[in-house]
Amino acid sequence: MDGKKLIPGQGNNAYIFPGVGLGIVVSESKRVTNEMFLAAAQALASEVSETDLAEGRIYPPLKRIRAVSLTIAIATAKVAYDQGLAAAPKRDDLRSHIRAQMFEPVYRSYV
Repeated sequence: MDGKKLIPGQGNNAYIFPGVGLGIVVSESKRVTNEMFLAAAQALASEVSETDLAEGRIYPPLKRIRAVSLTIAIATAKVAYDQGLAAAPKRDDLRSHIRAQMFEPVYRSYV
């Protein structure tokens, strides 16, 4: 646009919902609150670099989706714990605990 390359992105389906869902499942939150989505949006925004913005991105590149989803899940789980909605015990190392719960897409080669 006007001689500048802009790269589209998708926040809700690619980043927000998977990260929020993971944070809710790991914390065993009783409810999903507006504050969780606000924390998720702020976490996503914190993952956008100056380089991303200079390239016309308003979301981090998809190659970083797992790291960004982890950041969003941590932010979501923290809200669940802070609001007293979490049924799961809070772990000292929440980052490692959530990372260990993430699905690892490993596929067997049939070639």
